[in-house]
Amino acid sequence: HILSTYLERFNSSSSVSVRNIHLDALTKSDVNVLISEVLRLPVRQTRALSEVVYAKTLGNPLYLQLFMKSLIEEKYLNYDPIRTHWTWDIKAVKATSIDDNVAAILARKLRRLPEDSQDALKIASCFGTHVDESSFHVLPDCDEKLMPCLERARQEGILERDGLSFAHDTIQQAAYDLMSPAERGLCHYTIGVQLIKHILLSNESHHFHPVTFCAVTQINIAKSLAISEGLWCDRLMQIEFASLNLKAGERSMELSDFPSALIFLQYGISFLPETRWETNYGLSLRLYESACLACYINARPDKMTKFLKEILENAKSFEDKLNAFFVLIQSFTSSGKLKEAMDEILLILDELGESFPESDDTEAEIQEAFMSTKSLLDCSSKDDFISYPRLNNKRKHWAVKLMAYALPTSLQVKPSHFPLLGCRIVSVSIKYGVSSEFAFGLSTYACCQINILRDIEEGNRWGKICLCLLDSFGAKEIIPKMKILCYQTLFFWVEPLQSTLSALLQCHREASMVGDIEYALNGACAYCEHSMLCGSFLPEVEKECSSISLKAVSEVELIYVFPPRNKYFPHDMVPFIHKYRSIKAKAACIIYPAINQ
Repeated sequence: HILSTYLERFNSSSSVSVRNIHLDALTKSDVNVLISEVLRLPVRQTRALSEVVYAKTLGNPLYLQLFMKSLIEEKYLNYDPIRTHWTWDIKAVKATSIDDNVAAILARKLRRLPEDSQDALKIASCFGTHVDESSFHVLPDCDEKLMPCLERARQEGILERDGLSFAHDTIQQAAYDLMSPAERGLCHYTIGVQLIKHILLSNESHHFHPVTFCAVTQINIAKSLAISEGLWCDRLMQIEFASLNLKAGERSMELSDFPSALIFLQYGISFLPETRWETNYGLSLRLYESACLACYINARPDKMTKFLKEILENAKSFEDKLNAFFVLIQSFTSSGKLKEAMDEILLILDELGESFPESDDTEAEIQEAFMSTKSLLDCSSKDDFISYPRLNNKRKHWAVKLMAYALPTSLQVKPSHFPLLGCRIVSVSIKYGVSSEFAFGLSTYACCQINILRDIEEGNRWGKICLCLLDSFGAKEIIPKMKILCYQTLFFWVEPLQSTLSALLQCHREASMVGDIEYALNGACAYCEHSMLCGSFLPEVEKECSSISLKAVSEVELIYVFPPRNKYFPHDMVPFIHKYRSIKAKAACIIYPAINQ
């Protein structure tokens, strides 16, 4: 059933509270009461009939309704106008078969309809149980031919009274089964092509057209049914199918529907010709890049590796490989291969013209970089940053993006690089223009204010500026990450830990929604750690932390380990934390299963 996929996602989600309600079938007495009320006879008179009907339907409401209607159609259940009540032939009722899954009953009912009504129902069944009316009305002759034909089906109870939805998914399947597999494929293909022609003829071809999802789904189903190869000979149409799948995949990513996005992108790649990298380089690169990202978010490393290899072997320039490299780095980080991730980042940064010292003995460089950054920022305000020109240099934009991403990883494998990376982000941004990643450089500077100069008030002020900048940039995919960093490393010095809990939990959910696996887990970890230190009843906190961590890990099928303390992030500066180290150790065993291993 179409609902099954969504129910599985709800059950595995940490942001949705699910309560399962089990609905049993009707009991034998329920069936008797129902038949008694429908036939307007005493329950003692309908008991024999209801026992036979219950044995045939096992109390399934849909089967019960269809079986009773079939008894009337077969004249085994009749209204006697002379005796003014319903009568039935109990022997004939016992001899009537319900058929497997009532498919035969439904098929017979559908075949009694006029042929044009059957044809219209076949087309409607290709849209699923719930027909997308906006797409259906785009079909040629819909209002003149299809809608009048479907009116008869609505009168028979096959369709809902309002709209075009089937009364039950079993009825939709029965209408769909009226066609052979070849006929189904051709019907899906015809519908898809008609919808695509409508998209191409509209003036919204450069925007995402409302019927694109439906059109692309119809074409993809037709391809999955392996219909005649002759339909796929038009090379230009194939490229259009691939392009529309790319649009549908990217739009699904924007809507946080990552499983659907991966399906669209894989179909898009399947429509590309064998000479894709020579004849359709730009489209191929975008499809493979988006597919890599979708595989990473959906925790499909096997497919991701395949797509990455394709890009790295066929990309024409180093810049064209950067998206693929970035997904690879994200994969390394989320799977715990932090050294590999950091080494890859430093290699790419060196290629982009931003080199860093290989040695960890960088005290002098850190002091120099921090003081240089301080002199750049001392005379600047939030409004100055907002009015700065935007960063348009592609290579420098990638350098800033990679340095911002490397900040938390550097804390674990190269802690001396943490302040260097942050200060370099600031200097590059002020020289070449600002981007949303500029906020990460400022947040690092804020951390240095607290942990090097011990100026908590100034560090907290710069943290607030970071969040204001991201709001002005409209960088919704980065805002959850920055909020988590600020609440985790800056704001708790000034604000009570209790005030950070709801914000961290909300950030965890927002990061999940935008597909940021690493920081979704990081937010959950920070929430659990702060909860342990808020003075709440620890057994209750332990249960909550365990529940949140298990849901978060199962949701993304990965484990992220919180960075250890070091001299640039001295968590034990606050004396009271010493008292709770045993509690934090216990929380760590709940929150970070990797530690137990």
